Amino acid sequence: LIAATRADDLYAPVAAQLGVDRPTAKVAVLGAMYGQTTGHGAQALQRLNAAYPVAMAYLDAADRAGRAGRDLRTYGGRLIQLAAPAAEARSSSRAAAHGRYARNAMVQGAAAELFKMWAVTVRARCGPLGAQIVLCLHDELLVHSPREQAETVARLVDECLREAAARWAPGCQVRFISDTAIIRSWSDAKTVTRA
Repeated sequence: LIAATRADDLYAPVAAQLGVDRPTAKVAVLGAMYGQTTGHGAQALQRLNAAYPVAMAYLDAADRAGRAGRDLRTYGGRLIQLAAPAAEARSSSRAAAHGRYARNAMVQGAAAELFKMWAVTVRARCGPLGAQIVLCLHDELLVHSPREQAETVARLVDECLREAAARWAPGCQVRFISDTAIIRSWSDAKTVTRA
């Protein structure tokens, strides 16, 4: 899976590895993170288990911990509290929901940790150029910059992601990329959004 991150499109090499089309690979990967067990993407789940046993074991361990009500910690150390009160009876459907929550929380929690480190790094590196972060939304940063500094700030935003990743996960071989665009006004932001 680390090798797939080196491609410009993560889902293309995963699709090739699984022997499915790109949309199915994307649904399968996202479905694995969300605990999907039925439907189109879930059909590729067995192939994911065979192709990426380490990543899938990580998700499965989180799922088991969630079902059992055991607390977890994300890669960066964030506590995910899953322990149920002693008096609370857990139905099988509730336990399954906790399992799905746990596997997703491990991925989303780690992503949030990296994103925060990226945002702090962008703020520190771009601030002296008169640029400032004006919006953080899920995995997007909107940085307002003086026009004459736009190219430099755009380059720094990309460099800051690599710097943050190196600090957050030293020695990790996963390639993190940003899709940075320079726009004149916020209303133009929607026209450059990519899927």
